Amino acid sequence: MRLYLERYRPLFLHCIGHFEQEPAARDDLFSELTWHALERLSQDAFDPSRGSFGTWLYRVAWCRCVDLKRQANARRRVRLVPQGDDLPEKADPSRPLTESLAEAELGAAVRRAMADLSGEERALLVLRFVEHRPLLDIATELGITVEQAKYRLKRSSSALRRELLARLPRSEVAG
Repeated sequence: MRLYLERYRPLFLHCIGHFEQEPAARDDLFSELTWHALERLSQDAFDPSRGSFGTWLYRVAWCRCVDLKRQANARRRVRLVPQGDDLPEKADPSRPLTESLAEAELGAAVRRAMADLSGEERALLVLRFVEHRPLLDIATELGITVEQAKYRLKRSSSALRRELLARLPRSEVAG
């Protein structure tokens, strides 16, 4: 353990330097990254045929820093809800999806936009948002890592958003 910490401390600190300036927070982040990397190792996440250990370790540290930064930013966001309005977190399952013409038009627009996506983009979105599959299952099915599945899902969501926005009249996009 001591050898691991001595050898890879500079690698972790280089990564941490991009995300944290405060010394106490750097120490906490160093501990977090060290344990996270050890957990990933215990799960046999390192594949020597795909690259060196140092490169893998740096990538694990970088992705963990990004995840922690996103979590911290998500906690800081304020959700505004008008007083007295109790907005549901999920749609009411008893309400038919085709209840209104606007929903039917939106559904048709999404289906057309999905048809214009690549096969992988479409498959990722269907697995995650239609079949409600967890990221681990998606990654396993596609033969990729969970981090790659997250990245590709984000990219696919952005592609769908671009397709939908491209179909809107300019006046609606600007408003």
